[in-house]
Amino acid sequence: MFVGTSQALSTQVAVGSSEAAGVKQPPTVSPSVYDALKIFDAMLSGDIFADIFQNICNACPDSSKAAQTMVTNVKTLLAMAGEVPAGNTAKFEVVRSLTDNLLGSLTRDDLSKAQEAANQINTYFNSDVDSQGKTKLDNALNMLELPYHKATHESGRMGHAREMQSDVRHFFKDHPLQDLAGVLAYAHDHVQIKDGLMGVGNLEHWGLNEIATAAALGALAEAAGVDEAGQEALLKVAGATIPAGTAFSFLPNVGGRDKYGLGTTIEGMLRGNGLPAQRGEASADLIAMGYTLAICDTQRNNLAGLARPTDEVIRKNAPAVYDLLLECAKANPEGFGKTFFGDGKLNEAGLALCSKLTSTIEVFEEFPPFTPSTPKIWEDKPNNPLSKAYSGSLSDEERDHAIFELISNNGSFGSTNVVADIQSFSGWFSHPALDNMKGRSILEDPKNAFIDGYKKIAAELEKQCKQENGKLDVVREQMKSMGGSVLPKS
Repeated sequence: MFVGTSQALSTQVAVGSSEAAGVKQPPTVSPSVYDALKIFDAMLSGDIFADIFQNICNACPDSSKAAQTMVTNVKTLLAMAGEVPAGNTAKFEVVRSLTDNLLGSLTRDDLSKAQEAANQINTYFNSDVDSQGKTKLDNALNMLELPYHKATHESGRMGHAREMQSDVRHFFKDHPLQDLAGVLAYAHDHVQIKDGLMGVGNLEHWGLNEIATAAALGALAEAAGVDEAGQEALLKVAGATIPAGTAFSFLPNVGGRDKYGLGTTIEGMLRGNGLPAQRGEASADLIAMGYTLAICDTQRNNLAGLARPTDEVIRKNAPAVYDLLLECAKANPEGFGKTFFGDGKLNEAGLALCSKLTSTIEVFEEFPPFTPSTPKIWEDKPNNPLSKAYSGSLSDEERDHAIFELISNNGSFGSTNVVADIQSFSGWFSHPALDNMKGRSILEDPKNAFIDGYKKIAAELEKQCKQENGKLDVVREQMKSMGGSVLPKS
């Protein structure tokens, strides 16, 4: 259940006083949807939402109203999923059914209204920039204090949200819905159900984070003065793209041809030719937005032409990491060296490798100490000492070994050959944004290149740490400090 809400639930099982008269009543949600997401109706109250999503609610002039609007919006989207079958795949069916129904109902007029609403949000919330270059919504996202899921780094460089916005706008360049796509990308992680320090939305209540994110956009639209039609359009467009494009797990059919695989609902729909038979006039743009969100969320380091940290940034902020990469290049000049360096400095693939290393460290900080995302090492001991919740239960030698293993085994994550992926389903779906991705592979074989790179880095790091005490902690911190893309010059 939602963390930190037990007290609220004990006193609030029905609609609270914050649900003022005149607020539109949400439709009834199927019990099967609640069961699939491991929630119940009493969890969806204004007071509880005001607590767990306070970064969004407090950004609005009336936090209670914003919380209740989010409740209404979440229920509206959950109701659109209809009935879902019980079983292990029920939570995935919630997102798939929601996506199918919205793809069948949304119109081009809805997309136009949603873009107007998105631009109104941007004008209202992001017109003022503080002394650190952050907007109101940047600060709202950074309030979550999650290492990877933030808008900007303390350095001022783009964090994940700003990189997503930049990437998606890049692929939707010259498309009439570029602004809408960019706002959906920027806001795709603006809420997070947390368990103390940890974000748990993709574990305990899979898909609910992303549905609540769509709901939050509707609340921000209301606060920005968007009319009801615009609010509804943005809510439904976000509901059709953000859950399907960014709720990530080991999903049935995401590998295509009925295979299980890591990915998102929209990737599975495209790879397995599982697009709904009845699609509305706006469906092609919605599918393209969802897929572009998916790729830029986890696969951006495989694509050329995107914003990156610079060679200068990495030399300055992460000299120990730079030295580590140089040693790998010297030891393997025709492999690692040629792949990631050129003309005496990191090439674009090398800069992508650095971004990937940063995200690896930061993402594992958000994971629990025991995680299935890296191989189990000991039966009763944690395999993720990078976790913010790690309590120090390993010896120094065990901790170091676990970190070397973690790095060595995670080069494959987010290393899909995107161009080959798009080509595999081009027979039944195409779109200008996806056409813009074609030919943009940063490496001929990104998966094997990054797997090999990570293994070489881990081995070299282990060798250097045996020669120099404290080296591992220095490198780990510098890997984080080199992250974030340089903001493009206007």
